[in-house]
Amino acid sequence: MFEKLNPRSAKIIKQSSTIYNLKWKGNIEFLLCSHENGRSGWYYILKNNEQISHTYHYSEINDIFLQKLQKIIDDIESGKYNNKKTPSEKIRLIVEERGLYSLMNNTKWKELISAIKEKIPDIPIKYKTLFEEESPAHYWTMAGDEYFEYLNMVSIEWFKISCEIKEIKNRGRLIEDKVTIYGKKAEIYEILEKFHIPYEYDEIENAFIIYGYKSQ
Repeated sequence: MFEKLNPRSAKIIKQSSTIYNLKWKGNIEFLLCSHENGRSGWYYILKNNEQISHTYHYSEINDIFLQKLQKIIDDIESGKYNNKKTPSEKIRLIVEERGLYSLMNNTKWKELISAIKEKIPDIPIKYKTLFEEESPAHYWTMAGDEYFEYLNMVSIEWFKISCEIKEIKNRGRLIEDKVTIYGKKAEIYEILEKFHIPYEYDEIENAFIIYGYKSQ
């Protein structure tokens, strides 16, 4: 398949049955990955090792698909992606424009998230990233967030952890649901103190707030 593609001026970093990786000057890369069957997979564009395009999926290899790949390669060759900002560049621009300062780093985020997953995985959470204009109204769980594993934690403006887990049992149409509330405030507090994570407590929502950024 790859023999039918013209890499233009790009250097072929890796070419195998499952990976096709091209790299241009300016640290722009095209990466295509295949599943073991070799007939389906995904591809995207990187700049300075950060993804700057959507992740595109394919399920069939044919002439139309190869033409689409060649067009992407030609677009990169023409300089279409040279001025496209990386996620880090976008974050830095937002922080500067809004006059924010950072309170967290990747290490603290990883410690916090790992501890929550290990000790209280069902705890309700919600968060707002720097790229979102409106705050979410409702809580959810990490397990129910399909994008959470791929989230760039540096982009989080604030992260809320509810202190309660509600267990609702449906007892039929004629009987009111049974709601059991489990308080987890002590467990959350222990995690925050253990990793020296700065926080505030929201009495109205009974939740801890961890700010990634605040206004100066």
